[in-house]
Amino acid sequence: MIVVLAVLIAGCGSGAKTAPEVAAYVRTYLQAHPDVRRMATKGVQSATVVTKGQDQDVAADLGEGLRGRFIRTGGAGYMRMLGEEVAPGKVWDKITEEREPYNLFGIGMVANQAMAMVNSPRVHEMLSARGRVIGPASDGGIDRYTVAIDVRAVLDALDLGAFLDVYDPLPLMQTTEDEYAKVRAGDRAAQARLRGTLLKEFGPRATYELWLDEQGRPVRHRLTAKTPVEITFSDWDHTTVTAPPADQVRVLTD
Repeated sequence: MIVVLAVLIAGCGSGAKTAPEVAAYVRTYLQAHPDVRRMATKGVQSATVVTKGQDQDVAADLGEGLRGRFIRTGGAGYMRMLGEEVAPGKVWDKITEEREPYNLFGIGMVANQAMAMVNSPRVHEMLSARGRVIGPASDGGIDRYTVAIDVRAVLDALDLGAFLDVYDPLPLMQTTEDEYAKVRAGDRAAQARLRGTLLKEFGPRATYELWLDEQGRPVRHRLTAKTPVEITFSDWDHTTVTAPPADQVRVLTD
């Protein structure tokens, strides 16, 4: 992995890359540098995830008032739905046991959706690996690579089971999980339905763009499709995750 990353960084600003190289760049860089702040937007939805070792700070606004945040640090988890109190003067719940004493569906959905948004480079990698590279081009002093994607052609050749593993690893509905099982089992009708759904989601054509700074670090990436998705990266290797103030926390135990 280190050798592959060194080759990719060495090529930054000094020549063309193949579509698979551009597509895999963010994932490969994250494997070597996992501590980073990622901010994602998709339509009206947004999410921010900060990673520091095993600690995480996850926040998301999914629209229609569904906003939440989850922090895991120091061996404990802290959860809140933004704009709500869990008790008078308290806005956070601290979960101190491995098995949480209750199932907070809202924050679970917020956290899952936030992680799906910031992990979307893995989805975009599978879509753009078969595309056509344009560039690099200088954009404000940094390199921008562009990959033109024929979505229909990509979906026809895609390993749909592997794609589902990164596209929707934790489906919320049992009916969706059952449909995915049919896809993985080779059910052609289910596979055709999935391709049709994905084609409607992404549209027939899409463009993947990747910006790299002078050190070869991903600065931003964007998939321009029916619903554009953009992620910015900052604080590479210099992130922090902090527990909420104690006076704002209600402690829950088994």
